[in-house]
Amino acid sequence: MAVVLLAFVAAFVPAFLWLVFIYRRDRYEPEPKTLIARLFLWGLAAGPWASGMNILIAHLFAPSIESAQRAGSLFVAATLLFALVALSALNEEVMKYVVVSSRVRGDPAFNEPVDGMIYMSTAAIGFSAGENVVYILNTYFGLIADSTRPGVPLALINAFLVTAPLRALLSTIGHITWSGIIGWFLSRHYLEKGSGRMLVGGILLAASFHTAYNLPLFLQELGLAVGWITWLVWIAGIERYLTLLGRALLASPFRRAALRAKGAAAVHAEVLGAYRSLRARQLPITILLVVLGIVAATAAALAGLPQEVPYTSAFAFVLAAIAFSRFNWRCPICGAHLNGLSPRSCTHCHVKFT
Repeated sequence: MAVVLLAFVAAFVPAFLWLVFIYRRDRYEPEPKTLIARLFLWGLAAGPWASGMNILIAHLFAPSIESAQRAGSLFVAATLLFALVALSALNEEVMKYVVVSSRVRGDPAFNEPVDGMIYMSTAAIGFSAGENVVYILNTYFGLIADSTRPGVPLALINAFLVTAPLRALLSTIGHITWSGIIGWFLSRHYLEKGSGRMLVGGILLAASFHTAYNLPLFLQELGLAVGWITWLVWIAGIERYLTLLGRALLASPFRRAALRAKGAAAVHAEVLGAYRSLRARQLPITILLVVLGIVAATAAALAGLPQEVPYTSAFAFVLAAIAFSRFNWRCPICGAHLNGLSPRSCTHCHVKFT
């Protein structure tokens, strides 16, 4: 019982921190907190629905994949595996879209382009939190049941010092970015009366990112050393999400009203304050993530885990540090990525930081 409770804490504390972080991206007209809480819970509830469908998809494809592997037909096995992973990814993205779309259409709070991204990202955090609990518990009880590696300490280290932080950083960020992309298309469809085909295209784009992230990890089980592609896709998803987030914020009608109301001097003072804040946290948090990676890798090595686990842990935290830098080192006005370590102005909207 204590392990189950600890798994919920390890999954939901980072989820809450991500929720606060995403909520604060909507800087011009924050959404009602009750709506955000409901979407988080609906995202959490979507997890079992998606898992049930994924199990059904796996049952349909797994026997054929195993048969192709036994027959030595690597191409057929990889093709079937691609179909399994793609359908599972599409299933998850559609589930998250359905629970959000059914709750926010017609809501008066849905009134600016960034709202769709905030809503979908919120549901994604809830979805990922529930998923992370399952992965943490599976890791713990899987090692407990493994007679070749007995011991509670090993199971605790692997579940809570390796799996939990990796899931909280990599998988959660992935779900946020994929669903956030759908949110951008949802806003265009709902607020700008965009076509249904455009919205479907957005869902397929997110599912494509999700598939490209998962597929290399599965292909490694067929003996193909392509796991590194996952991390490139992960970074590309973050870049796309942040680009769309910047566009959505620039298009906010409340941004223009806020600038007119505050006046030039007040706006400049606010920009300087925001820039100094992001600059103050840039280096410390980046270093912290790198140190956590070293600690996780060391713990995995001392626990006697396979050699690839320490390397993967360290690499994942380094990637998380890069991702944080991409999230944080952004212009407080337009959201464009800043150039250099101490820029004097934004090269996109030309606001000055001096």
